[in-house]
Amino acid sequence: MTRPFLVVGGGITGLAAAFELATTGHGVVLVETDRLGGRIRTERVDGFMVEHGPDSFVAYRPGAVRLAEAMGIGDEVVPVVPPRSVHLRVGGRMEPMPDGMGMVLPTRIGPFARTRILSWPQKLRAVADLVMPRVLGDQDMAIGALLRRRVGPGVVTRFADPLVGGIYGASVDDLSIDAVLPMLRDYERKHRSLVLASLASGHAASRPGDSKGSPFRSMRGGMGQLVDALVAELEARDVPLRVGVAAVSLSVGPDGTRVGLSDGTELDVAGVVLAGGAPSSAGLLADVAPDAARTLRQVRYGSTRSIHLGYDGDAFDTPPTGHGYLEAGPDRAPVTGVTLASRKWPGRAPEGTVLVRAFVPDRVGPAAQLDDDDLLDTVTAHVGGVLGARREPRLRHLVRWNSAMPTYTVGHKARADAVAAALAGTPVRVAGSALNGVGVPDCIADGRRVASELATMSASALPA
Repeated sequence: MTRPFLVVGGGITGLAAAFELATTGHGVVLVETDRLGGRIRTERVDGFMVEHGPDSFVAYRPGAVRLAEAMGIGDEVVPVVPPRSVHLRVGGRMEPMPDGMGMVLPTRIGPFARTRILSWPQKLRAVADLVMPRVLGDQDMAIGALLRRRVGPGVVTRFADPLVGGIYGASVDDLSIDAVLPMLRDYERKHRSLVLASLASGHAASRPGDSKGSPFRSMRGGMGQLVDALVAELEARDVPLRVGVAAVSLSVGPDGTRVGLSDGTELDVAGVVLAGGAPSSAGLLADVAPDAARTLRQVRYGSTRSIHLGYDGDAFDTPPTGHGYLEAGPDRAPVTGVTLASRKWPGRAPEGTVLVRAFVPDRVGPAAQLDDDDLLDTVTAHVGGVLGARREPRLRHLVRWNSAMPTYTVGHKARADAVAAALAGTPVRVAGSALNGVGVPDCIADGRRVASELATMSASALPA
């Protein structure tokens, strides 16, 4: 009898891995201790669509779009509501993001020169990069450290930290170049100047026919629609989805691969995809691959909180417009940014209402340590004040994610490579946001990739 594969973890990575195995004709069992979908969850609350986790994905990384198309729901992928409009809040005033501004560097010099987000001394310090020698050696470096040396602290605090740090829930002074923005190493190697390289990339992207719209996409029914479709597809293929069950032991030997489950059963399997996060994976690998387990324990995790505020439209003298804003200092705010969900995506709120989502990661400081009621009061007062709300919101909804955000600190790529090398000769793989990308498309692609790799390895081990 052909042994099935086991997927540990029912988040988007594990579900994608199970989908890859099931749709290519392999037996697969999935176990999940909590709920299917992991941090992706869409909930309807008082008519508002509340996203517990990510609300979108980028289309230029095709993992999510391709998966939706493979399940026949490609037409449910929706773009942002035009026009795309994002602001930075600097010193209490809203400033539009300059046209052509990338994650950390300008791709067009005119809008960068005109923006009020940076002072003239900060702009002049940034263009000093044009004559600077190369800084990077062979070793990894923090994004903040490189950018401070090349383009100055203004670009770091006003652009890089709000934009990149907002995605990863951490400061760019902690985040790795090689794991998060490897293009910076390529830029410096090929062009020496980061600014020249970025301007050249902007010129190439402005060729006729290239899209200038937002790269972000979501699902018409919220991101949970993608999870629901995956679950339905797996159930239709009779894939056992064992929720409330954990993998508690793993052994790999000449007689095969064996996994013990928390319900007392044991499975003989062809291979294992560990998609439950670094701590869970490290525990299972302690005896099988101690070096991989030791490395996984070095992956840091942070916590974050997501707060939805639903307002009646007439709570504002002038209803807020645009897709949201990021806090760019120098004053410390209790949030790092705000998405106007009802302006950014279709169908997120009842007609005539406004849905706002605010983000409170650890790095905001003391506000992150408040209890639920105090945090809701603090964020409501701050966001309501910034947006000009005259009345309290009719919806206040708080979601906490404790130790759920992997932080790609300096040396992360080397750690990911070390885990892969330690497991190369085994029928076990680690997949997901702990190592190879925190975005939804990254997790989907990684889950499908390692599943395919294990299936190929298993096939090659069969007698001819």
